[in-house]
Amino acid sequence: MVIKTFSASILLLIFIGCSDDSISTVHNKKILDKEIECMRLLVFPPNEKIESTLKSLYNFKNDCDLDFIVSYKNSITCNSNQNIDKKAYGMPKGYVRYEIKSENKLFYSYYIDLDEDITKRDIKSGFERVKKALTFK
Repeated sequence: MVIKTFSASILLLIFIGCSDDSISTVHNKKILDKEIECMRLLVFPPNEKIESTLKSLYNFKNDCDLDFIVSYKNSITCNSNQNIDKKAYGMPKGYVRYEIKSENKLFYSYYIDLDEDITKRDIKSGFERVKKALTFK
């Protein structure tokens, strides 16, 4: 019994160690039924590094029905004593969120907490995750 529990614990740690802790969610299954032909890029707040990195990965166009919305935060700090338990475990330093919307309807989202400020690698790996989840033309 102890050996089985130990083996299961080791397997769990291996799988947890391989995870990137991101959350990729399909909110509307209609997005799975078609190829994405084009998207319009919206970055908020504006950030040239994020925008140029994404534009190097995909040919965004301004006249598309689908919006690829990027929101992010760097250098998150928490001064509240109510969050002392979260501080003890290590709060994220930032996050990146991608959303694919059309006419304010959410079809897909990707989210990841970051231990440091956003890098080009974070932007690229997040977009690769989106490309694995959805079908692009």
